[in-house]
Amino acid sequence: MVDNPKITTTKGTVVHPRVERGLRKLGEDISLARRARRMSAQDFSDRCGFSRATLHRLESGDPGIGINSLAMALHALGRLDALIDIADPIHDAVTMMQLREAVPRRVNKTRKKAEVAAAEIVEKTGGKYVGF
Repeated sequence: MVDNPKITTTKGTVVHPRVERGLRKLGEDISLARRARRMSAQDFSDRCGFSRATLHRLESGDPGIGINSLAMALHALGRLDALIDIADPIHDAVTMMQLREAVPRRVNKTRKKAEVAAAEIVEKTGGKYVGF
């Protein structure tokens, strides 16, 4: 199924090595944050609304954990904002660069609009020029 020997599969899920390391670090960080708050695994899992087994899977970096479980754990730690802002374009250098490049260097009125506006002024004044 997987052509790249470095990519592993876990219960049918393809996991890239960098993703696997990232998930493991995320799990370790959640575990550390829980323990720093002096919360037992049972209390924390009760607060999150899932089992201790799910907490163990989350803290060990299991790629099969649902995003809801991750969100509930971050909410219990008071860190839900980190998940909410994770893909915010304001924090994405590539998106911001593309937006910046899309801004025109110069903005000109289109001739058609200027001509229509001048024609409307002439109509309002009855064909007479309004002086200074």
